[in-house]
Amino acid sequence: MNIEFNRHGISVQDIQAEANRQASEEEKSDRLSDGLKAILTTSEKLRELKENEIEFSEPVLMQGDNPVIFPHTINVIQGQAGVHKSRLAETICAAFLKQNGCNNELLGFKRLNSNVTHTVVYVDTERNLSEQLPYALQSIQIQAGYKRGDHPDNFEYISLLQVKRTDRFRMLQEYLSHIRSITNSPLFVVLDVSTDCIEDFNEIGKSMELIDLMNMAINEHNVIFMCLIHENPRSDKARGHFGTELMNKASTVIQVGFEKDAHHNDSDLIRVKYLKCRSTARHAPFHIRYSNDANGLVLADTCEVSKVANKRRQKAGNADIVEHIEMYLGDGSVLTRTDLLDRLCKDFNASQRTIESRLSEIIKFDTIIHDETGFQCKLTKSVKNKEVYYKLTQHISL
Repeated sequence: MNIEFNRHGISVQDIQAEANRQASEEEKSDRLSDGLKAILTTSEKLRELKENEIEFSEPVLMQGDNPVIFPHTINVIQGQAGVHKSRLAETICAAFLKQNGCNNELLGFKRLNSNVTHTVVYVDTERNLSEQLPYALQSIQIQAGYKRGDHPDNFEYISLLQVKRTDRFRMLQEYLSHIRSITNSPLFVVLDVSTDCIEDFNEIGKSMELIDLMNMAINEHNVIFMCLIHENPRSDKARGHFGTELMNKASTVIQVGFEKDAHHNDSDLIRVKYLKCRSTARHAPFHIRYSNDANGLVLADTCEVSKVANKRRQKAGNADIVEHIEMYLGDGSVLTRTDLLDRLCKDFNASQRTIESRLSEIIKFDTIIHDETGFQCKLTKSVKNKEVYYKLTQHISL
């Protein structure tokens, strides 16, 4: 067989074989769907990334010493109607917009890097356009150190109130695409309230449209979402199928609710509780209240918090028992009946009979208890070698 070589010493046959191989690869690639091509491209990117040491992103927003919001995440504020969820979101927005030299405390929320400018995008679905929403936008600016007549370049806002519910998701898509086209800065997008941005928050397909939109945005762009959502009446479960999926996808979940007094009535204290902190250990709750003087939310006085907590502890209510169960069993621990009763009796200065009655009610009514990762669980007990054990098991909602 005669083998021909080119002037570089490479055989013509080898060149032809390589050309045929490349043509074959191109032909195979042409047969792949666009979706599969995208998945394979991501696979190659992951191959490159896993070769290196992974450096996790620093938080962009702190509350005191606690990291709260991280880049490329979905976050949630949930609570019953009227517990100042929107005002808390407004304070967080003000922290992102806060001017240098502004001394407002903003409940301890602060940017970790004051040199990074986020564009705050507030999407409202509930408040009227004549008074309520303009007043809320004014409040954000004033808290951030601006005047009412100022128009910060990194503050955008719309209302979907006048858009038919069936068209809201499409309009939200278009609006977010428009915002990304006019700014290169990172986005902090607030959806208030998120369930009103879709046609039906109980329908799986409609719910997943918005979930998928947010997931794609945080992975493809420098975007953070803060979703406000109502809880079901007399429950701490976020509303609808959308709420269930949102809890699974969220990185930080904050619950807002009025503290109960000794008679189980709402007090003036508002508890801000972290149900889920994916990137850190779960933070301890803190307390705030609405101040007429400040015309907004302020941190609650420590003495006031202790006074209400002590009176409630004497009653050993189910809600208080649940908080301590989360503390003792939330990390996956399993405790014997004796161990758990001893701890709770000491915590509440209550009899074993009282505590056992509370535990029975919590189990009977499948009371939602959150583990340290934020998953919804229920308290269960089992018997092994004549010893009773308590633990949390994941709650399955049908």
